[in-house]
Amino acid sequence: MTSLEQMLAQILQLIEDSRATGNSQAIAALMRRKEAICAALAAPEQAWHDPDALATNPVARRKAA
Repeated sequence: MTSLEQMLAQILQLIEDSRATGNSQAIAALMRRKEAICAALAAPEQAWHDPDALATNPVARRKAA
């Protein structure tokens, strides 16, 4: 689990705790943090790519077909 994923898990737990206590200001701030982390996790540089697919030359694949 990456540090961003760990932070997201912690924030989700804090959101649940804040909901239980009814702290709406904390919930709003935590939701903004959650959205920022989710956006960072969705960024292309965070995506997982199959190393085999990246190692294969697409031009060579087209010529072979």
